[in-house]
Amino acid sequence: MRTSRVLVGAALAMSAAACVSRPGVLDFALAPGAQWTVAIPATSTNSLHGTVTFVRTEPRSETRAIFSLYGGTPNAVLPWHVHYGVCGDDQLIVGRASNYPPLVLSSNGNLAAAAQLPVELVDRTSYVIHIHASAVDMKNVIACGALVPERAIAQHRD
Repeated sequence: MRTSRVLVGAALAMSAAACVSRPGVLDFALAPGAQWTVAIPATSTNSLHGTVTFVRTEPRSETRAIFSLYGGTPNAVLPWHVHYGVCGDDQLIVGRASNYPPLVLSSNGNLAAAAQLPVELVDRTSYVIHIHASAVDMKNVIACGALVPERAIAQHRD
């Protein structure tokens, strides 16, 4: 019995020493499962509103977009993209435009859907989502919203 206690004590001491000698690094990057949320408000020129949530998946180079949109034009087909930057000062599209399947609103103008995107969203970067009026009217952005990170997750890395 005494031998067991000594062995357990020695194992705990070695584990503690390993943690002290290799303390790891806090990683404030958004880990797999991290989320960004976008609020899409209705405007005086467009009634489409709701939220879009982006969730980092494995592999880290992919992101899932979950849409909950309401009040749009029934049966509308809306192109959309994530851009670097902020609304009004947006930059390039994240990835390729072809990575983003068009949003198809229901007969009542709503959409509850998800899309798996081959794009990676990283921390400390500003992103916005653009929803365009139609494939033939891409210059008309009917909705723009900033992606807001839910939280940065600290991880222990050896």
